[in-house]
Amino acid sequence: MKKFVLSATLFLSVATFAQKEELKTLKKIYAKETISVKDLEAYKTASDALNTLAAEESDKVYAKFYAVMYPTVELASKGDKATMQDQMKLYNPEFIKQYGAVINETIDFETKSGKKIYTYDLIKEKDDFKKGLSALAMNFNNTSKFKEASELFYSLYTFDPKEEGKSLKNASILAVQSEDYKLAQKMYEEYASSDYLNNGFTYYAISKANGKEEEFNSKTERSQFIKLGAHEKPRDVKNASKKFEILKLLALIYSQNNEPDKAKSTYTEARKLAPNDEELKKGEFQIYFNAGYALLADDEKIVNEINSSRDNAKKYDELVKKRKDMFAKALPDFEKAYSIDSTNENLKSILKMTYDIVGQPEKAKNIN
Repeated sequence: MKKFVLSATLFLSVATFAQKEELKTLKKIYAKETISVKDLEAYKTASDALNTLAAEESDKVYAKFYAVMYPTVELASKGDKATMQDQMKLYNPEFIKQYGAVINETIDFETKSGKKIYTYDLIKEKDDFKKGLSALAMNFNNTSKFKEASELFYSLYTFDPKEEGKSLKNASILAVQSEDYKLAQKMYEEYASSDYLNNGFTYYAISKANGKEEEFNSKTERSQFIKLGAHEKPRDVKNASKKFEILKLLALIYSQNNEPDKAKSTYTEARKLAPNDEELKKGEFQIYFNAGYALLADDEKIVNEINSSRDNAKKYDELVKKRKDMFAKALPDFEKAYSIDSTNENLKSILKMTYDIVGQPEKAKNIN
């Protein structure tokens, strides 16, 4: 037993020593302006070893930091030989998300521990990276490459979700402009549930130069302009006050993507937030009317089959039942649309016919 304890103690002391050596190696290479191929290999070896050995919180934090930062070190090792393709690898959505998270985690840890080894450099690096990513996204937008712009704004959001909620909004708008409605659905679903929309604010102030109210990316940015004397009369607006509009757009996207059930439930949620909004009411009416009408797509075909099967009683009855069942399935959508707007003549006509076909003539008579 004593031998085992001694061995374990020896192992722990050796492991701790190894960790410190790996950390020294990684810190030294990471700080270099010029990184050789040999440095890159040493960095990778030390990073892999540290990830295996790390036991204390600080070692785990830096093990993760150095592991995530490897692509940036790899790019630096290529120097002037780095191609545009090499640089674009750093705009990989998954890397950007990890990159932003590890920067924030490291800054938070150093703030808590009081040992700010990388904090100031990381704050600058974070700011520079966001500016570069934003500039690239805006360039795509300005050249009408809306899908690419949307994806980059989304990456900017995942890089820093706490501060870049507006980038998620931009990503959603641009996805619709790109007419990629599957992408738009993904963006608006996330936007609708985001903390930025549900708990955030949009910050406005009036420009003294032109008298127009302008929107700012953050409260801090607005404060700077007010302090400089360029703007006045600040105004904060809760983003959640416009959530019904976002849900309306999402419902329309669901409808475009042939997901009527999601469109209906989303419109119901939007109507609860803005029950008196007329545009929302019209949109919800259209969703239900179109959903019911879509279920009757085969009606003409079935009617033709019924007319040609009058000499075959069994087949005739089967087709009549099939048509009745089809209208019965569409009836709830037409009734819901009627509850929203009972004045639409097209709806009244098709609802009357539906009641007659499903065997509810009294209800048909009540449609005026």
